[in-house]
Formats: sequence, structure tokens, C-alpha cells
Amino acid sequence: MIELFAADIRQIAPRADKLICLLDEERQARVRAYGASDNALRSLAAGLLLYDAFGESARNARFVHGKRGKPSLPSHRPFNLTHAGDYAVLALSEEAVGVDVERIRPINWQKLSTRFFHPREQRFLQESTDPVEQFFMVWTLKESYLKAEGQGFSVSPRTFCILPDGESAVLEGGTGYRFRSYDAFPGYCLSVCGRERAFPAAVQLRSF
Repeated sequence: MIELFAADIRQIAPRADKLICLLDEERQARVRAYGASDNALRSLAAGLLLYDAFGESARNARFVHGKRGKPSLPSHRPFNLTHAGDYAVLALSEEAVGVDVERIRPINWQKLSTRFFHPREQRFLQESTDPVEQFFMVWTLKESYLKAEGQGFSVSPRTFCILPDGESAVLEGGTGYRFRSYDAFPGYCLSVCGRERAFPAAVQLRSF
């Protein structure tokens, strides 16, 4: 079963200087490079979720990075991280998994969807009663798929089509991946892509 864990940077911020010592050296350096910023807190939150999931082995092991930079830990469950706004999210699975969270905000959805979305996804937005929110729903679905595949945007997001279907979604052409979207945080879209059949009912919010 896929598992989802989240951390709120507002809860972490008061203890950031102490919590950073729980991270592996690579992430500690990354956090410090951001200085005193929300980016630093988001990176810290992602590292804390890894530490919470894998314990000391996450701090002492050397991460392996795929061709497109996707990290993994040898001899550990596949995972994927994402962060935006006030939240970081960790997805754990027994197979390849991808997760993406985005804060809903005002955008020129027509221009962006023309550039990044498949024509059928563009039509889906044009017919939607809330095209801005649905833009971010489709975006997180596409991003979660690319992250599960370990491709990132080396693959043009216009070349494939994913359409929301309730809490799930349909990827045209198959591939064996399944999707689930969550209304986990007000004002955000969160989507997960994986090969397992069982998705969690909700995201577990961790405190540190």
C-alpha cells in the first residue's frame, strides 16, 4: 500500500536550528545554502519526513540519483518527495511512486495549458467551471506520473494526456499506473501516481 506523510513548515520553523541535525549531510548542506528562507524550511521538512520514515539509516546512507536526478536509498522502499507553500509531502510504496503538491494561485491558465497540456486536457479546462483549480489538478497528476517514471520534464508534458476522474484519473494509453488526488490542505492540489492498487484514504500530517 502507498503511504503519504506531510509536514507543515510553520510547525517546524521555531525548532529548525535543532532539527537540521537529524538530516543527512547532503541535505543539511542544501538547507543551509537556502539561508533563512521558506525554501530552507521546505527542504528541511522533506528531510525530516525521510528521517521519520527510515530512521538513522536515512541520515547515514548515501543517496543514489537516477539519470534525471530522482533520489533513492538502496535497500529501502521506493519514495518520492514534493513541497510547495507551507507543506512537504513524502510518498512511500513498494514500487515506483511519484507525488506532487501545488498551491492554487492566480495564473493565465489558457496560456500555460496551451504550452504544457495535451489538446484534450486543454478542452477539459475550457469546459470546467473552475479552470484554475483544475489546471493545478491536471498539473499535479502529470508531474506525479513523470516523477514516478523518473523522467521529470525531459519528456514534454504535452505528449501524453491524463484526465481527472473523480478522486482518480485516467492516463490515455495505459502503462499500469494508477492515480489518486487529495484535498489534503485548503488551497492546494496534491496528486499521487503509483503501480499499487491500494492508496491511503488521507495524508498523515507529522509533527517534529
